[in-house]
Amino acid sequence: MARRLRILTMMAAAAPLAVALAVLPAAPAQAADGDLSCSATFKLTLDPPLRAGGGAKVSVSGDLSNCASRNGQHADLRSGKLTGTGSATATAGGFNPCGLLVTAKGNGTIGWVSGSDSSFGWRIDPDPFTGLAFSANVTGGQLKGDAITVSARDAQPNAGCRTNGLSTLTVTAQVTFA
Repeated sequence: MARRLRILTMMAAAAPLAVALAVLPAAPAQAADGDLSCSATFKLTLDPPLRAGGGAKVSVSGDLSNCASRNGQHADLRSGKLTGTGSATATAGGFNPCGLLVTAKGNGTIGWVSGSDSSFGWRIDPDPFTGLAFSANVTGGQLKGDAITVSARDAQPNAGCRTNGLSTLTVTAQVTFA
């Protein structure tokens, strides 16, 4: 379980992955504490498969469901579809099953069931304690100015990633916008 969490943190933002997280501060004039919390499932696809010393394009897709607005300001945001793109590089190291320290960044969009959108920027950096640190901020649309925190429950890399490279990572998580 601990290895899976380190992997999630690693890619997390490559969707945020896995993530024992460091979050960029939200803009205080725009963000309200506890705006929204959702269950999430993300899939990151890396092409070509990411290996130590290499780079890859990252595609992220996912679903946000069972969303609840703790402060009542965003009750219409019950679920959404997430898409994103970015780039990643890796060096050898880390305790995750793939043996990689990943750096990644990109942008994405959440299309909410209400018809509104949120755009966001994300970043993953190696972290000496967790393997990776994930940070994300909503940059436009609904929830603009909110920081995004991802608490991973599970992360599954593709089989054989240590020898064949990291090509996919599937993550289940709790996502909070504040």
